[in-house]
Amino acid sequence: MDPRAGALTRRSLLGLGAAAAAAAVLPGCSDQSVRLPVHTTDRPDVLALATDAYVFGYPMMLLDIMRAASGPTNTIDHSVLPDPNDRGVARLSHDMVYSQAWLDLTEEPMVLQIPGMEPDRFWLFQLIDGWANTEHDLTSKTPRTTVDADGPPFTYILTGPQWAGELPAQMTRLHMPSTLCTIVGRIQINGVQDAPKVNELQQQIKLIPLSAWKRGDLDATVSRVHPIDRGTEPPAKRIAALDGRTYLNRLCRLMLTDPPAAADAPLMAELAKIEIQPGGVVDDRPADILDEAVRQGQRRIADWTDPTARSVNGWEIPIDLGTFGTDYLRRAATTRRSPGLAPIRDILYGNLDAPATDERGAPYRYRIRFAPGTWPPVDAFASITAYDTQGLLVPNPEQIYSVGHVPRVVAAPDGSVELAIQQQDPRPSVPTGNWLPIPPTGDFSLTLRLYAPRGEAIDGKWEPPPLTRID
Repeated sequence: MDPRAGALTRRSLLGLGAAAAAAAVLPGCSDQSVRLPVHTTDRPDVLALATDAYVFGYPMMLLDIMRAASGPTNTIDHSVLPDPNDRGVARLSHDMVYSQAWLDLTEEPMVLQIPGMEPDRFWLFQLIDGWANTEHDLTSKTPRTTVDADGPPFTYILTGPQWAGELPAQMTRLHMPSTLCTIVGRIQINGVQDAPKVNELQQQIKLIPLSAWKRGDLDATVSRVHPIDRGTEPPAKRIAALDGRTYLNRLCRLMLTDPPAAADAPLMAELAKIEIQPGGVVDDRPADILDEAVRQGQRRIADWTDPTARSVNGWEIPIDLGTFGTDYLRRAATTRRSPGLAPIRDILYGNLDAPATDERGAPYRYRIRFAPGTWPPVDAFASITAYDTQGLLVPNPEQIYSVGHVPRVVAAPDGSVELAIQQQDPRPSVPTGNWLPIPPTGDFSLTLRLYAPRGEAIDGKWEPPPLTRID
């Protein structure tokens, strides 16, 4: 979603690079104490309100920038298995391939049909509204169909906020609160040799206007497969380049199509004092103050840290993803990091940072040891992926980018599993499936993913083991 105009590239798919954020005076539902701006005079504080508006509108603005650089609406694009040359999006999974569609439900609903797949192939399709909230998450474990719409294939009708037509038989209705929304799909891939099968499944996905479905035009899906994106500028950089007046006026225009939620009314009443409202303009406000609001808003988003995340053995595990309510700073920071992070009931994430070398440049060697019976508890599978400081996959001659999924890990005779996290090849003393290469210099990060995590992982009873240095 940040490629050349008219073509969707990988940089438009989930993940926009690292970001964190800091305290903000915005309404919220997190553990932080948050509040609306307080003004002590009749004259509105333009800087404070414009900064709040920057944070509030960031998810919608980012999605709009991505949409504008993508293919036509109501069509679907499919990715390929990424490698280190795929520079468009940070922290790509090497376990799944993505499908994505930008929807406009103004004229009529769209029908989404997900084909039948093998019982052991995990898939996830998220429906995300115009403000980056996950409204629906459909998975191979919980496809969430109605009683009379069992599958596969699983058939859904995606309706906008104003639709009031008759629901077709054998379909599950998925109501969307905004007319502009996004589908982000993931399908498990079992190594490079599995790509043809996954591509075949992708091509079976149907995305069809309701009118075409009713007249039996079931081949009306428009889909494309796009190559690895070797670009250099992600959407987050594009939005960062907007000046204050351009940003806020564009936000006001977007709110005409997708108005704020009812819960946003208190903040919107404040922002209206400086004409930030659906259809408003801020041309009469000082440009230097609006530009300073952009800088302050960017800092808030970049400095934010998640107060609800669990810190366990060096891993940070976010536990509140997908739907944000009025916690606008969490929504902005999470969307900048990745607009489409799955709810933890679908994928539980853990992140850990570490140096690859000591002060003299000598490489470190690390181990992660899962004691017998403590491999991540999942109903699908788990993996750990290594990234460089830019959030890109780590180049290595063996083309090993993740561990835990393909090839399979090898347990010791006592049932424990030890993973070698290091740049040097440890084989043959370490099985190939137990080795994850890291960069030869600098820092690196690991992302642990539990697909279809079980209850003990979600509630924190299970804990990931630490990364231990052995030198």
